[in-house]
Amino acid sequence: MTTPGQSAGSYGYVQPGPGQVPPLAPGQVPPPTGPAQGVPPVPAQQKKKRGSGVSWVVYAATVVVLVIAILMVLFVAKNDQRVSIWLFGSHQHMSVAGALTGAALAGLVVGLLIGLIAQIPVRRKLRAARRRLEG
Repeated sequence: MTTPGQSAGSYGYVQPGPGQVPPLAPGQVPPPTGPAQGVPPVPAQQKKKRGSGVSWVVYAATVVVLVIAILMVLFVAKNDQRVSIWLFGSHQHMSVAGALTGAALAGLVVGLLIGLIAQIPVRRKLRAARRRLEG
């Protein structure tokens, strides 16, 4: 609404006078007015941090890995006969258990290396962000 002598402006927008709050458009949220009066701020130690604990996915993955490791040990223990294996251009005679254990260890090492390689760019970005924050 306009008061007598106040211009409505273009498109019916009314300039707020001193001490008046400007009108809000449909769906617009009013700006925050500051902290609530009489409510003390919550100390940082009492705020619940999201993501500060270990996720249930980590526990589930740990259980799955342990079950697979136990099954692999049982499978290796059952296969103790000797076989001929071609390894790096030569034929080796070894037990199936030894070959399976070696393959499992090689897979573990390769998996860890791939995981470390994937972390290198992330660590670089984190280090750069820390440098920017520290000055």
